[in-house]
Amino acid sequence: MEQIGDTIIIPRHLVTVRFIDVPSLEPQEIGQMAVFQAVKEIPYSKEEIIVSYKNLSSFKEGFSSIMLVIAKRQMIQEKLRNSESKGLKVESIRLESEIVPLFLLKQGSLRQDKVNLIIHIGKFGSEIMVIDKTRPIFSRGFENNEAFLDEINRSILVYERAKASPEIENIIVAYAAGKDIEKVKSFLKEHFVIPVSFSGYGEGLSAIGFSLEINLLPKEITKRKEKLQKKYENIVTYSLLGFAIILFFTFIYFKIYEKNKFLAALSSRMNEMKLQIGPLDEFLKKTELAKKHNKEGNFIINILKNAYSMIPVNISIEGLDYDGKGSISYKGIADDTQGFFSFVKTLEQSKCFDKVEVKYATKKKVENKELTDFNINCQISMKNFGIQ
Repeated sequence: MEQIGDTIIIPRHLVTVRFIDVPSLEPQEIGQMAVFQAVKEIPYSKEEIIVSYKNLSSFKEGFSSIMLVIAKRQMIQEKLRNSESKGLKVESIRLESEIVPLFLLKQGSLRQDKVNLIIHIGKFGSEIMVIDKTRPIFSRGFENNEAFLDEINRSILVYERAKASPEIENIIVAYAAGKDIEKVKSFLKEHFVIPVSFSGYGEGLSAIGFSLEINLLPKEITKRKEKLQKKYENIVTYSLLGFAIILFFTFIYFKIYEKNKFLAALSSRMNEMKLQIGPLDEFLKKTELAKKHNKEGNFIINILKNAYSMIPVNISIEGLDYDGKGSISYKGIADDTQGFFSFVKTLEQSKCFDKVEVKYATKKKVENKELTDFNINCQISMKNFGIQ
């Protein structure tokens, strides 16, 4: 047994492997049938074993061909305790028998159009496998000991004596780094007439990068891990939700703060404008002194005087302008809409103007009070001021 990362890899000789057909295509039913068949295959109760399987194909109507793997629970628990004692985390327990063919297929040594004999010489045990194209049909595992070559020979004989065993067309020897395979090479040259290829792998047979189905990790541990994972995902989800809520209310607070800041600035500006209206009175008084200068000067004074006199107390004037061409414009703010319309009506009824035109009138709220910002253009009645 070796551990690579968070994965324990079990050698073939520590488990029982069977190739069987079950009458189902549904994964849940196949899993239940796999456990049932496992109890029939070995003299142990269901509680004493751990069962996993690999679905090889659905080659008959309503049937599935599976690679059934059976391990003693006690052996698996010992492997887990050994890893935990070293401070190692275990996420899965895989089988060399599933990984080796995938490794050779990725390397290009396994022929997908032939019957392949794989002789795997691992660190802790070896295995003889037959892969018909890409489908495993035979497996036998044994320990690495003095009878190693005899075990290889015995395994090959067991396969060849089985009924309907397809003839071997391609032979591959996969071996772990550091293994002396010189005797194996001589043995195979004597036993087979077809060429043999050799494929070594590094320090460990890594399961990374392969899509594996066989997992001998006890289901109670898997369920506990799934429960912890779900709890972690819930914590992350609620944390993100809480952060989003905080961010939303922070944004709302910022908008309210900016709005209040704007309204405060607008209110301050209005107060300044009201203070600026005062100097207009002084200006009108001064213009009266110049009314004797000429007829035009008197005309301007009269216009401004009359225009100013019509401004009610509920209207704040920002600008009272004479364009020099017979028009006066009022720019200001009315305390309410009714006051604005009343002011427009006053201007229209005045004999001072021939025409009154509202350029714009915009409503806005300042400190919970609705105001009307306006611009009114008035055409002066020249006849009423004695000008033809």
